[in-house]
Amino acid sequence: MATRSNLFPALSIVLLLSMTITTIETSGDLCPAICKCEDEFLRASCAYANLEVVPIQLNPEIHHLDLSINRITSLNLGFGFYNNLESLDLSYNILHTLGSDNFLLQTHMEILNVSNNNLRTIGRNSLRGLESLRIFDVNNNNITEMDSAAFRHTSELEDLNLSGNSLTSLPNDLFKNLHKIRNLKLNRNSLLEVPANNLHLVPSLENLELSDNLIQEISRDSLPTLRSLMSLNLANNLIQIINEEAFQRLPALVYLNLKGNNLTYVPTSALSHLSLLSNLILSRNPLEQLDNLAFRNLFELKTIDLRECTILYIKSRAFADNVNLEKIFLDGNHDLRHLPSRILYSARYLTTVSLRHCNLSSLEPTHFPVDGLNLLQIGGNPLICNCSLHWLWNVIHTTEENNGSKLFVDRGEIFCADDVFNGKLLMNLTESSLRCRLSSLYLSLLAAGCLTAAAIILILAGYITRNNRRKKTFNRPTRPELLVYVGLNEDVPKRTLVHSPINVDLYRSPLSSSSRRVSNVQRSSNNHNDMSSASFYQTQHDRDLTLDDNTFNEPIENLNRCRNSDMENLGAVNNDPNLQKSEVYDNSSVYGVQNSNLRCQKSSTDSDYEYEYYSSPMVLSAQKPHIVFV
Repeated sequence: MATRSNLFPALSIVLLLSMTITTIETSGDLCPAICKCEDEFLRASCAYANLEVVPIQLNPEIHHLDLSINRITSLNLGFGFYNNLESLDLSYNILHTLGSDNFLLQTHMEILNVSNNNLRTIGRNSLRGLESLRIFDVNNNNITEMDSAAFRHTSELEDLNLSGNSLTSLPNDLFKNLHKIRNLKLNRNSLLEVPANNLHLVPSLENLELSDNLIQEISRDSLPTLRSLMSLNLANNLIQIINEEAFQRLPALVYLNLKGNNLTYVPTSALSHLSLLSNLILSRNPLEQLDNLAFRNLFELKTIDLRECTILYIKSRAFADNVNLEKIFLDGNHDLRHLPSRILYSARYLTTVSLRHCNLSSLEPTHFPVDGLNLLQIGGNPLICNCSLHWLWNVIHTTEENNGSKLFVDRGEIFCADDVFNGKLLMNLTESSLRCRLSSLYLSLLAAGCLTAAAIILILAGYITRNNRRKKTFNRPTRPELLVYVGLNEDVPKRTLVHSPINVDLYRSPLSSSSRRVSNVQRSSNNHNDMSSASFYQTQHDRDLTLDDNTFNEPIENLNRCRNSDMENLGAVNNDPNLQKSEVYDNSSVYGVQNSNLRCQKSSTDSDYEYEYYSSPMVLSAQKPHIVFV
């Protein structure tokens, strides 16, 4: 005889059957009217049926059952009639618990979706019987704790979604039996750190979602050796520090998302261990600057997202190692005013460039290889529309005329921000209007620079000329020049040039200050009478000079007067009226200029010449031209 405790389950099932039969009208033998059944596919859908319990009138052989978007609050052994279920969808109900052993007979079930309910925990036997379960989705519940043995019966689990709950940590050994898991989603929880104690239990893991948690640091031991991990999402945490060796045990990683953290610099050293990384997202981090080789050793990088990073400056070799880059996004960096020339020109496979809503006033075709692009987005920048954007004007009109062009440009969002074309679309301007206009400030600076350069050149020229004049030596003339000189006074002494050394004692004899001082050289009587050029210069003329009583010498104290004399230091003078034309040339060849240190006091402009004269007694004669040899 059955005990009272054994009768309760049977009575509850009978009561449930009676309630279901009285509330649901059937449109066929095994399908309620509010459900849609596909017997040929062994599939039934009772979504949006406003159900509060699990229906039991369905075909017991069904494999796929959809009970989503109802008001079911508990399970109560409702699946005891469907032992062949392979997938069950209970999402968007009001379940508070999964109970215990409610899936004991569902040994063939592979997919269970209980997302968007009000579950608070997963007990030790909640999943008992689900030996074939591969996908378990429990996201968007209110789970705060889990039994460490909750997954001990689900050794075939490959995809576990625990996102959107209230987990602050995971119990140790929670994933102990999950040897085949590949996808783990723990995003949108309240985790304070990466659950390293559990991650080392799942070496087969390929995708790990840890976004939207409260993680502040990625330490050296945060991520254990996960040789199969290809995707890691750490977006929207509070990460400020990433250890240089944090990623060194992730050799297969190709996707890394660090969006929305508090990184103030690119973690270059940590990233350099990811030699296979192809997709890197760093958007919404306060990076401020991209240094040279910021993405060092990332030779396989194909996509980089740097949107809204408050970047002020990008150094010219920031992307030097990223030769296989295909897509780059720099949108929303409102303080980015300049791009270095050829910054992306080495990326020969580049197809997408997005620079929308930055602060760029100009853009050059040398920044990136335009010919290979499929998408170019630069709208929302304060562009100065002049000749520097003529290339972009051509690109816009080329793509507009050629509808089959592979390049898409957001031409409807590219506006000018300069004084002349403010608010106008670049595509609406004429080609002739794209001229370079020099600002008044630039012109002023240019004029000042030119004047300064001219002044410097003039100063240098003057300095060089002055130095050359000081250093220039006198070149003895190759031939004398015959000049005619008319004296300014009527008392012109009859003088003939005599070549002889000067006796220093000549200037030291005492003379009367009241008499006129004229240089007079007395020679022998033989030479007085023969004044021809040949006879005079054939005699010895380098002997010492003697003085008689009638000789007058120029005193040293009046040397300055000789500079101002009427003759003005003009070579030699000969006013002999009997001088013939042929004699002029003869005399010119022998009347030379002689160097001497005994003459008037020199100035900086005087040449060092000395002249000697043979003077006959002073005779007043009428003024006549004088032949002067220079």
